[in-house]
Amino acid sequence: MHKPNIFKYATKELSQDAFIFWLLDHVNPKYQDVDPRIKSCAMNLIAAFFELEDKKMPEQIMEFSLHKQYKNIDILLKINNFSIIIEDKTGTKAHGDQLTRYRNIIVSEVGEENVLAIFFKTHDQSNYKKEVEEGFKIFSRDKLVAVLETYKDVNSDIFNNFKDYITEIEDEVNAFIYKDEWNNKNWIGFFKYVQKELNRGDWGYVPNQNGGFMGYWWAFEKNETCWQYLQIQENELVLKINARKPENYSKFRNICYKHFLENAKKEGLSFQKPTRFGSGETMTILKTDYLVKDESKLINLDETLNKLKAYTQFIEKYALKIEDFAQ
Repeated sequence: MHKPNIFKYATKELSQDAFIFWLLDHVNPKYQDVDPRIKSCAMNLIAAFFELEDKKMPEQIMEFSLHKQYKNIDILLKINNFSIIIEDKTGTKAHGDQLTRYRNIIVSEVGEENVLAIFFKTHDQSNYKKEVEEGFKIFSRDKLVAVLETYKDVNSDIFNNFKDYITEIEDEVNAFIYKDEWNNKNWIGFFKYVQKELNRGDWGYVPNQNGGFMGYWWAFEKNETCWQYLQIQENELVLKINARKPENYSKFRNICYKHFLENAKKEGLSFQKPTRFGSGETMTILKTDYLVKDESKLINLDETLNKLKAYTQFIEKYALKIEDFAQ
């Protein structure tokens, strides 16, 4: 039965901070008899943090403390000799050197071996290179759902509202498989699938004067003269170039268009000229449809992926080199 859910209205990171803090505080010895099921869930959540960091969780909790905004850290959980940094994010990313600073602060206090650094992310982002490089382990939404979903008999509206809210996001992201019309979350789910299968690429929302679109870009063939790459613009696949310098825009656009169109015909690929050419540093040279759907208008993942692999091999095979532009 559908009913109002407080977390659909309280969507800010501070609201999520409050839930995480509330959940973890059930491990506090002074609350040990409040709700054994929620305490068990909190313990499993902490155990998941230790597993991510490949550290052994203490069998007994002798010391416990929770801190909000300790030296700007979202949540700092201390268990015995361990300090767990929890940087909590919904739709935003880490900025500047905040993660490095937080980690260095706690390392200086308790030592490297006693620090766990968790990047707690309930919405999706294209990659976590920065967070990983700065020493954080990624606790993504699917990991959270795996912990929460085993607790189906908890008598708490707070707990159940949050669990339902997070599970609904996860379900919607993955719903692209059985929906014929996609929203942004469905596109994210599809792009995550493609990213995993191709083992490359990035995705995100691309704003423009026409309202923007969800995009995925990969297969960059870069040289000092002209970059060439592929980009999905929702229902359309395009081959784009970055001509680097204004004096080369028109010349390189024409060279690339002729070269790639001729070779696409040779390879039996259905690239076509765009409705109109742009003129700028980044330009679309060719376009095509790429989504393969079955009779019920649902996506055929295998065939769609095969087409994307074919176009990936095409640009890798026919990418122009520096000398090709010197004509």
